[in-house]
Order: sequence, then structure tokens, then C-alpha cells
Amino acid sequence: MGEDRFGYIAFGKDELYARGALFSALRLLHYTPGARISVLTDRPGVFDGYPIEAIELTAKDMADMSFGDRYMFGIKAAGIIKLLQRCERLFVLDTDIYPVGDISGCFRRISPTTSIMYKREGRPKQEYRGLRGKGIALQGQEITGDETMWASGVLGVHHDNIPALERAYSTVMKVRDFVGVHTPEQFCTGIALSQEGRSITPHHLPIRNYTTRGRKLFARQRIDAFFEQTSSLGVSEQIEQAGRYRVWRAPLDLLMQRDIWHF
Repeated sequence: MGEDRFGYIAFGKDELYARGALFSALRLLHYTPGARISVLTDRPGVFDGYPIEAIELTAKDMADMSFGDRYMFGIKAAGIIKLLQRCERLFVLDTDIYPVGDISGCFRRISPTTSIMYKREGRPKQEYRGLRGKGIALQGQEITGDETMWASGVLGVHHDNIPALERAYSTVMKVRDFVGVHTPEQFCTGIALSQEGRSITPHHLPIRNYTTRGRKLFARQRIDAFFEQTSSLGVSEQIEQAGRYRVWRAPLDLLMQRDIWHF
């Protein structure tokens, strides 16, 4: 259990989630040879033959983790706990985030009292304002909706904080029932990892993402093309090519997408 691990949680009907995780992991192996990587996924076959530990998510697992399919981001929250049980320090990336340099220095910044999240977003949106006085608490702290929201596109966390993450997970649906939006997972995680003398820092790492509509459309085409072009290559050659392969948009690509409103 003493090793550090990178992790991904890849599930869903769209294979882009699993392929995105694999592409990101190949880039990670390019910049950090020998990185230990675990993926919790409902498509373990996508990772066959690669130096990546694929842990299968069954339909029952996903139903249980998502509170009976009521909140799919519960799979992410519970999955992080599952991955963290296997290592001392864990750095999880969303499947649409990929490194553009060596990110292994993240582990030096993770301790029982310090975690890493994507960025500080500040005060939550209006939906959270009604939480005050509803009797929802996390580790004895009343949740009011004024707490800091942290984005969870990446999460670096120490094994000692499993109890904090478990408390966050157990509070997610109580918050979700009131706010009705998709962000209680990151909201509760940020609160839990900021309690009892703990703190969170933004990532400050060489990573990129394709979270917006335009970026995702372009990245899907590029990632599909990458695996078609490299399907006959060995793993080491795929890793080398992934490190040089572009999935972000050049100016001409933006021009070609000019009919898309949300970039």
C-alpha cells in the first residue's frame, strides 16, 4: 500500500470516456515512464495489453455507488475511495484531462493535511443558498451554502483522508436533494478536505482539458483517429506517439468550428 498511484474513473455509454482515459494515461506514461496507473471502469477490455491496472465496475457497482442510479457523480466519489484504499497517495484525473508535461511532482504536495484539487471556484451558485438551516452537517459543521466550491477535475489525496472522503460521500445526496444540480460531489469533497486543520491547493500542473462542447467534439475526432492510426503499433510506440499527438485546437480548427456557440 506504500506506493503512489495515478487514477482514472471511466464509465458510461460513450466510449470516449474510456478512450479518453487511455489516451491521457499514454501521455502520462510518456512524460512519467513507469508511472503506476489504475483505472476503475465498466470497459476494462479497452485497457488490455497496456501497463495499466483496470479494475472492473459492474452494473451493480455503479448502481450502488450512484445511490440507485439517482446521482451518477456518486460513482466518482465512491470510486476515488476505492482507488485510495490501494495506495498511500493518489492523484486522479478526469477522463477529459491530459498531461502536457511531467506531473509526478504532485505527490510531493500531497500529505495527510494537504490535498490538491483542480481550482478554487469560490462561493457556490445560487442553488446552494437554500441549504442554511436545513440541518445538513458534515463532521459536525453545518452546511450553509456559503462554503468554498472547489472544482474536482483533478484530486490529489492521501490515504489518511479516506474517512473524510467517506463522510463527504455520505453527505452528497442530502445536499443533492436540495440543490438539484450535478456539483454536490465536488462541493462536499472540498468541505471535507478543508476540515480539522486540512487545506486544499490548486493543481498548478502542466495539464489541459477538453471540457467544453467545441473542445470535446474536436478531441473526439482526434482521439478516434489516434487509435485508428496506431492500432498496429506496440505499446511503447503508442506511448511515444501519444506524447507528440495534438488534441487541442489550432486557430484553423477554431475557424472550422465557428458555427459552434459554446467553445
